[in-house]
Amino acid sequence: MTPIPYVPELHFAQLQEWLRFWNDAVTPETLPQTGFIVPGKAAGFLYRTDSSLAMIETLVAAPGLSKEERSAAVDLVVAAICEESTRLGFQLLVGYTQLDAVVKRAERHGFIYVEGGFHVIAKRLR
Repeated sequence: MTPIPYVPELHFAQLQEWLRFWNDAVTPETLPQTGFIVPGKAAGFLYRTDSSLAMIETLVAAPGLSKEERSAAVDLVVAAICEESTRLGFQLLVGYTQLDAVVKRAERHGFIYVEGGFHVIAKRLR
C-alpha cells in the first residue's frame, strides 16, 4: 500500500462516495491541488498557504474496511502529507478535529495537542 497523488478526474467520485457515507461532502473546487490517496482505502489533503503554515484536512477512509486496514491506510496518507509539507518548506502543519482517535493518531505522527478549545468559523464568499 503506497499513497499516490490525488488526481480529481480519477479519484473524486470515490472520495465523494466515502465522504457521503460519513455524512460529509466536498466539491471539487473546495479541495486543494495537493492530496494523497491509497485507492480503495483512504485519502487526505494538504491545504497550502502563502505563509510558513499549512493544514492537513479532509482525511477520509473507505467504509467497510477493518479497523486495522483503515488505520494503516490513513497513517500512510498522513505520513505522505507530512513528507510533502516538509519538502515544500512549510514550518508548521496544523489540523483540527473533534475526535479523540484523530488526536491519538496525530500524536503518533509527531503532532502536539493544543488545548484551549477553539471554534471553527466559515463564511461563504460566493
